[in-house]
Amino acid sequence: MTKFVAKQLNNTTVFTEEERPQGVPLFFCFMGRKSRFIKNLTVDQVGALKWGYSHGKSPLFRRKCHCIIQSNSGKTPGQLADFFQVNKMTVLNWFNLWELDGIEGLQLKPGRGRKPKLNTDDRRHVSVVKELISNENQNLTKVQSQIQGQLGIELSKKTLQRFLKNLNTGGSVFAGV
Repeated sequence: MTKFVAKQLNNTTVFTEEERPQGVPLFFCFMGRKSRFIKNLTVDQVGALKWGYSHGKSPLFRRKCHCIIQSNSGKTPGQLADFFQVNKMTVLNWFNLWELDGIEGLQLKPGRGRKPKLNTDDRRHVSVVKELISNENQNLTKVQSQIQGQLGIELSKKTLQRFLKNLNTGGSVFAGV
């Protein structure tokens, strides 16, 4: 059984060939895939999404919450993709995150971005750098070459300076304030 779409003055009606109304001018085209929506959200879920949309930490999290709210109100993934200026697959991925983990799935996961070459949490990095700095505290270029020899990590002088700054402040830029 083939399904068709009838468009009349901004209304879209889906029907089968047998259900076609008589005497109504229709423009036919074959029906595409069924649109996917996030439906039947509970009051608590809508509240959590609205809170996330207005108070979320990152703009991306707020956009994801807004997208789920709009889908619940009947917007198609294509309309949402146009509105948020993203690909339709991105919207569908947001739907998958919502269905799997709820609002926690929409939040950004830790571990995004480039990992540091020297980590203040790695005891080996801290002990080696402290030892080398205590031996040669005036010349960072020598320390830089020694770090490369001992740890096998190539890094710039600026990276070493940032690591030492984080080491002195305990990783927090505002620790000395």
